[in-house]
Amino acid sequence: MVLLKEKLSADFSPPLSIAQEVSRHLEKKIILNELKPGTRLIERNLSESLGVSRISIREAFRMLESAGLVKIIPRKGAQVTAITKREIEEIYSLRANLVGLAAKLAAQNIKKEDLASLIRIAKQMAEKARKNDLNGYFPLNLKFHRLLSQAGGNQRLHKILENFGKQTHRFRYASMSLPGRIQKSNAYHQQLIAVLKEGNGKKAEKIARTIIEEAGQALMEHPFEDSTEFPGLFKKPNPEEV
Repeated sequence: MVLLKEKLSADFSPPLSIAQEVSRHLEKKIILNELKPGTRLIERNLSESLGVSRISIREAFRMLESAGLVKIIPRKGAQVTAITKREIEEIYSLRANLVGLAAKLAAQNIKKEDLASLIRIAKQMAEKARKNDLNGYFPLNLKFHRLLSQAGGNQRLHKILENFGKQTHRFRYASMSLPGRIQKSNAYHQQLIAVLKEGNGKKAEKIARTIIEEAGQALMEHPFEDSTEFPGLFKKPNPEEV
């Protein structure tokens, strides 16, 4: 268990249970493409390497399956799900509408303390973008959008985006890995802060939608199958096992 906690020290949020710790540990590896599409996750191996029970590993697999990150195949175990361009199109189209609405509501309803928090996060994002620090920028981006969806006051929309979020994280990380994408993302987020200050819901919705749509388009157009920048994104299943 100590070994697992050490491995999870840089994860996105604190664990709530052993199974959830395992789930978040594997989730992060999938998002960062350390576990590529098609990789088999071997229950016995993970139990031994992480120092947790196989029951916890199986529960973690179910969590990852519900998030769309792994597929549990009868008599074969768990496998990291493949990514298709159609899936990218569907997810980014849906997310553009949801995040656009969240930004509009935030501009209309945001509290001073939430706006101050978004401004602080945006400043940190700008610094990471200046350094081209993807691994520093990415969790700040997640934090920004989590708070943005909360700030609008529509709890159902926030829960939808939270539940939907895990399916999008590895796509968002891949998109931000492209040349110039961190800087472009940051520029739009700074614009978004400006219109949130103005309380302009229409402009906030337009900027938020543009952020998502352009990120999705960049991801669709980039030939990852021939790239070393984010290898394996659209490739056939990898026979590797962990």
